[in-house]
Amino acid sequence: MAELAAAPRRGDPPALSPYLRPLGWSMQQSRSTGEWYYVRTAPDGRRVRQRESPGYGWRAVLLLAPDRADQLFEEAEAVAVASCAADTAGQTCYICYGEGEGDVGLVRGCSCCGGNGFAHVSCLAEQAKILYEEARENNLGNKALDERWARWYTCGLCEQNYHGVVRCALGWACWKTYVERPETDQARWFAIARRLALTQLGLGLYKASHYEDALTVFMAELSIKRQLGAPERFVLATQSDLARTYRSLGRLDDAMRLRREIYSRRLELYGEEQETTILAALNYAFFLDRLEHYAEAKSLLRRATPVARRALGEGHMTTLMMRGCYATTLYEGPDATLDDLREAATTFEEMERTARRLLGSAHPTAKTIERSLQKARATLRGREDRDDESLDDADDTE
Repeated sequence: MAELAAAPRRGDPPALSPYLRPLGWSMQQSRSTGEWYYVRTAPDGRRVRQRESPGYGWRAVLLLAPDRADQLFEEAEAVAVASCAADTAGQTCYICYGEGEGDVGLVRGCSCCGGNGFAHVSCLAEQAKILYEEARENNLGNKALDERWARWYTCGLCEQNYHGVVRCALGWACWKTYVERPETDQARWFAIARRLALTQLGLGLYKASHYEDALTVFMAELSIKRQLGAPERFVLATQSDLARTYRSLGRLDDAMRLRREIYSRRLELYGEEQETTILAALNYAFFLDRLEHYAEAKSLLRRATPVARRALGEGHMTTLMMRGCYATTLYEGPDATLDDLREAATTFEEMERTARRLLGSAHPTAKTIERSLQKARATLRGREDRDDESLDDADDTE
């Protein structure tokens, strides 16, 4: 990614993010000091003035500036093309049927195989844009809009998500398509598309491991949603993206704090048997385990696991993952008893049978459960051997 410029000095007029103008923010320079301030009239009539960008910081203002969108897209596109070069040599774009040459190379970042799925990033972007606009102009409904928008991140052939640097290039393509706000009767629709594009940019940066930039985008997105009074489910979705990014950056305490907040809010809004609430409980428990809060993790999972088994079924992936997390907390804790270790091994044995029956022994999840079972058994054997040695020593002293 390109290096971001430093924050504006005193006397320099700062760039105002296009997201801030519709919210009533403007720039005002102090006559006495020359410093620039963000100013806004609050709903209650108060005049708000602050030095820091509202919820963004200069990093976000510069990263998301409309006049940088083309440059950052071109950089991301070049990285994607170079990454795919060995795979795409001599291939043809399935959209325009032109071969990638020079600066306009091909990519393939989905699950297509053989000679399928090769395309120019620009062709993929244009296709997604046209499909979405057709659905909007013809009033095809929200379901069609969602399906058409998915072309920004899923392949139209294999229907699998793009990944890595290709997903990142498409995220920048989406952002540069919708970042400018047209002064037309389409402005409201364009503003909605721009917020959706911000999400795609953040996810694209995350998939390409640009975690700091992804964090910047998700923080900006969360601020926008809160200021606009977005429905809670959208706010929670962005918080989940933030928590995932914190985890990738190694900021586990921040991630756990957000996961706790997300779980509590989903539990309050949707109840314990809603799938997203169960998944939120699993994510929260994972961080409790990672940060060695074993007692709290076990307490949560003892409540949530029976709910998952009842609401989702034994073979559901979330149920299997939750049971696995519970078993792991049982044998990893320093205060684990022999009964805890036996329960952990028994739980993994039951999970392995379920996974083999429903998924097959070659499935990655089945293999992961098998490895966990072996580890749990090894831990149990080690404890039993130590206990046996302790009994032998006690016998020798009699």
